[in-house]
Amino acid sequence: MDKRIMLDGTQYRITTRSEEALIELSRKQITDSILELTVNIRFPEPQEPHSFSIGWGMPAKDMYATWSTTFGYNVIPLRVEWSKQTTNSRLAYNAPVHLVFSQSGYNRVALALSDASVASKLQTGMNEERGDMMCELQLFTETPREVLQEYSVTLRVDTTDEPYYETLKRMEKWWREACGYPCAYIPEAAKRAMYSTWYSYHQRTIPEELLSECRLAKEMGMESIIVDDGWQTDDGTRGYAYCGDWRPTPAKIPDMKKFVDDVHAIGMKFILWYSVPYVGRMSENYERFKDMQLYTSGAGERSWMALDPRFPEVRRYLVDTYRNAMLDWGLDGFKLDFIDAIRARPETPKSDPRWDIPTLNEAIDTLLEEVTRELRAINPDVLIEFRQFYVGPVIRKYGNMFRVGDCPADAIMNRVNTIQLRYLLGESAVHSDMLMWHYEDSPEAAAKQIIASLFSVLQISVRLAEIPETHMRMLRNYMDFWNANRELLLDGELRAYHPEMQFSLVEAEKDDALVVVAYLRTPVTLKKAYGRVAVVNGGGEAGVLLELPEDARYAYTILDCMGEILSTGTLAEKTLVALDVPESGRVELIRV
Repeated sequence: MDKRIMLDGTQYRITTRSEEALIELSRKQITDSILELTVNIRFPEPQEPHSFSIGWGMPAKDMYATWSTTFGYNVIPLRVEWSKQTTNSRLAYNAPVHLVFSQSGYNRVALALSDASVASKLQTGMNEERGDMMCELQLFTETPREVLQEYSVTLRVDTTDEPYYETLKRMEKWWREACGYPCAYIPEAAKRAMYSTWYSYHQRTIPEELLSECRLAKEMGMESIIVDDGWQTDDGTRGYAYCGDWRPTPAKIPDMKKFVDDVHAIGMKFILWYSVPYVGRMSENYERFKDMQLYTSGAGERSWMALDPRFPEVRRYLVDTYRNAMLDWGLDGFKLDFIDAIRARPETPKSDPRWDIPTLNEAIDTLLEEVTRELRAINPDVLIEFRQFYVGPVIRKYGNMFRVGDCPADAIMNRVNTIQLRYLLGESAVHSDMLMWHYEDSPEAAAKQIIASLFSVLQISVRLAEIPETHMRMLRNYMDFWNANRELLLDGELRAYHPEMQFSLVEAEKDDALVVVAYLRTPVTLKKAYGRVAVVNGGGEAGVLLELPEDARYAYTILDCMGEILSTGTLAEKTLVALDVPESGRVELIRV
């Protein structure tokens, strides 16, 4: 069925495969530039709905690029109508928001969906005949779909002419206040820097070495250690064939409680990794759960299955696993991995009489609610890390640490995605991917990994006892800088300019202070006379161009990436000055 509805001068095209569906479309104008389209669908009897779409066109005036929540380089050029730019979303995958902006970084049209659980697509593409931007919402885009008789959802369309980040912040507020998607309580420890073992040790979990690393990490202001994959197996060939029993392997950790206690004695918290749905072929639990799976990955003895949370026994097993680990070992938190892997494939069973929940989305939601309820009953400040892609509005009520997806030594990916998650997740604690670099690199190049992630919670993943002395000095310098400015960097007003250049200039303001990072050699203009300013040179060459406001005079100090003072002086008001700030260094200004 394909029909068109005219509302307030705009023609909407509605397409569905169901001839029996009764579809009602209403339009509510919230402001001159914000409208809400509400779609009501009714079937004659309960059924699994077919895919549904609604589309319309608008003049493509001053449109330059799109912003999407997809992990990766999420700001990309405009696409054509027959190959639209798409944001895919479901409960545990991305978020239903999609934006087109001008070259000046101003919003032109932003789309967001009130139901962040349903599998959906938000799309934009250029119509080459008319020069219109074609916008489209698709619903029920993945199977299995929930059986329903009635369904209602609201699509918010925002064309406010303002910086794109202001539009995104308003969308996040709409989800939180109007759609019922609150943020979880954020413990203070979730916003403190952490040491991660993944890139530094991978599956080599060695308590004695890690305790030494913890002592060095604690000195630099890292307050937790995340012990990643490897603690549960002697196998070191990656994969998940040995996941599922979740007992420490004695060859690595003969006494997990003592290991945790020793970390606590250093003054750090202990977070442990689990691959939530995976049970491997080599685990004892494989036989118990092999007929309660969604699908199998890998082959032979190296294979593993993804558990199906629609089985109450599966959910109880996972909840008990984490609850008992917290009680028995004294854990402070959990790195819950691969929640986005809980999804259907063609081979996934369509039904089972043992299910107590009929749909996967509802089962995922229930699993996470049960896990977090029981863990928070033991410790209200329990730390729970989630990772891209599962970072949407629904899921943020469970996790309190949201990490960028794996991007080892990719500074641009960390920069782009930490900024994206900051706007998407509101007050939630956004973490960088684990930061690593080659030990033979220059300290200036190594510093780029940290500088790219300054506006997020830092996770460091190099062997502190083995990095060169110059790297250690660099790391201490930037850890000191980050810790001193932590509240400003994480909680200040965040403004990321030039999204079409992957955010080449980013700043955070709080009270009378400002931190700016210039990732290209571009002028930094102080819009007012702040009492304290730091400008970090995150570009690939020396030099910072700085324009001062009127009625401002500053004493300045230029430092290199290791914190060594190179020069000092004063700057007069209303001048554009080129400062000789070295690559990965910074200039600090105090108003006098």
